[in-house]
Amino acid sequence: MPIIEFDMLIAYVNIIDKLHRIASMIFTRIVNGELVNVAVPTSAYMEYELILRSKGYNEEVIRKDIEAFRLMKNLDEVPLTSSILIEASRLRNRYGLSYFDSLHAASALLYDKTIISVDKAYRRIKGLKVLDPRELVGNVG
Repeated sequence: MPIIEFDMLIAYVNIIDKLHRIASMIFTRIVNGELVNVAVPTSAYMEYELILRSKGYNEEVIRKDIEAFRLMKNLDEVPLTSSILIEASRLRNRYGLSYFDSLHAASALLYDKTIISVDKAYRRIKGLKVLDPRELVGNVG
């Protein structure tokens, strides 16, 4: 199973996000063991922290959110490695991805070549399978 990208982290914690219900269903299925081998790339946690900081959230709120994700049953983490940094650089050069999108994509390519995200930028990347979370929820019974 794939990595789950930053957009699903934000959708899960933000009840007014248009994808909140979808993200909640996905994380529930991960915790229940219905979706297996799902992982969050460390880069998604970094992006999450930076976005929340830019919106004025304090350290305690950010830390508790990340800790809550880390403590979720059946949700793994893909550490940020030098191999991921090198692959991300290649992806930025080849596809013009943003910094964090390139890190998430590189993590997915080196993990199992699959990512859960609504971000259309990933669809251009050769060898990367993109699972739209809206379709994933519909396909999981």
